Amino acid sequence: MKKLKNAAIITACIIAWTLFVVFGFINGYLLRTLDSSGSSEEFFNAAKNGLKTEFVGNLAMAMIEGGKVTKTYFYSHDGEKIDKHSAFPVASVSKWVTAVGILKLVEAGKLELDKPVEQYLSRWQLPETEFDNNEVTIRRLLSHSAGFDDQLGYNGFAADEKMQTLEESLKKAADAGSWTEGKARVGYEPGGPHMYSGASYTLLQLLIEEVTQMSYQEFMASQIFEPLGMKNASFLLADSTEIGLVDVYKTDSTIRPMKRFTAKAAAGLMISLDDLSKFMTGLMQSQAIVLSPDMIEKMRSPQSYKNGHAFYGLGPRLYGHPLGKSRTMGHDGSGNDAINAAVRMDVETSSGIIILETGHFSYASDIADEWLFWKAGIADRVVMQRNIPYLIGLLVFGYLFILVISIWTMRIRK
Repeated sequence: MKKLKNAAIITACIIAWTLFVVFGFINGYLLRTLDSSGSSEEFFNAAKNGLKTEFVGNLAMAMIEGGKVTKTYFYSHDGEKIDKHSAFPVASVSKWVTAVGILKLVEAGKLELDKPVEQYLSRWQLPETEFDNNEVTIRRLLSHSAGFDDQLGYNGFAADEKMQTLEESLKKAADAGSWTEGKARVGYEPGGPHMYSGASYTLLQLLIEEVTQMSYQEFMASQIFEPLGMKNASFLLADSTEIGLVDVYKTDSTIRPMKRFTAKAAAGLMISLDDLSKFMTGLMQSQAIVLSPDMIEKMRSPQSYKNGHAFYGLGPRLYGHPLGKSRTMGHDGSGNDAINAAVRMDVETSSGIIILETGHFSYASDIADEWLFWKAGIADRVVMQRNIPYLIGLLVFGYLFILVISIWTMRIRK
C-alpha cells in the first residue's frame, strides 16, 4: 500500500511538472530570448551569430531606438560592398509602402476607404462571381479581407520575357506561382477572415494610377520617396544601377539576375536600409511625417482577423493584441530564390528592427521574430522551435530531481 502511495505521489509530481513546462512553453513564460542580458547591443550581436552557421549572400540590418537608428550591420558573402545606401529587393514589404500611398490619397480626400473600389476604375473591372463585387472596398483590399482567392505571390519577369500590363496581370498573372490560377476575383464572401491576396495590391496599384493619372512609380516617388528624402528606392528595375541594387543570391550561393514586376505594388520594391529606416521612423508617433497621427492609428487598428485574432491593419501585419490596437506591427517579404526582408516596429516606444537579405528564405524573418519576443514578449514558431532543446532539458532535469528527492525521502523514512 505504501509503495502504491509513493508511486502515486511521484506520478502526480511528474504530471504537475510536465504541465508547468508545457504551459510555460505555450504561454511563453519559460521561453528564453536570443540574448538574456536585456541589452540591445547584445541582442544585436546575437542576431549576427547565425551568419556563422547559415548561408546568407548579403545582408543589411538596423536597430531603431527612440525613433532613431542606433545600430547597423552589413555583411557580404563574397566581399561585395554593402552599406546603408545599398538597395535590396524586399518582395511583399512593398505592400506596406503601397498602403501608405493609398492612405495619403484617403487623407487628401481622393479616396474613401469604404467605397466599392470599382467606382474608381475604368480600365478594368472585377469578373462576375456569385459574390457582390460592390462589397470589395479599399479597406478590405488593404487588409486582405476582400474575399479574393488568388493567394498570389509573384515571380516576376526575366529580361527575355514579355511583361504583362496591369490589366493582363489582373485577369491572369503570367508570373504567378504554381499553386494558384493567378486571377484577381472574389472567391469568398468579402469582409470575412484574412485571406492573403497579392492581387488585392495589384488592384490597388491600378487604383492609384486611375485616381492620380500618374504612373505608380511617379506617384510613390512624389508622395513617399521624395518627401522623406529616400534616394535609393524604386519600383523600376531600370533604376537598379542608380539606387545601388545588390547582387541577388540564390540558396545555393550562386547569383541570379533581378526580375521585373508588373505587380510593383505587391512585390516590386527595391530599397536601401537607410531609406526603409526613413519610412519606418516617418510612421512612428514621435515623428508622424508621412501620415497624420490619426491615420497612423487607423492603420494599426485591426481590420481583418485570423482564427479570431486581430491579424492585419490597413497595410501592416499586427502582432500581439488579440482584439484591440496592436502595439507592434510590421511586414515580411520573401521568395524568388531567395529574397527575405522583415521589419518590425513598436509604435509606442518608437523602436524597431529592419533586416534585408538575399540568399536565405527566412533569416531576416527569423531575426525579426526574435526581436518581437525580446522587445514585446510575443513568441511565435521561430522562438518556440529554438527553445525546444532547452525545454526538453528542463523537463528531464525536473524528472530527475523528482526521482532523486523521492528516493531520498523514502530512505529517510525507513
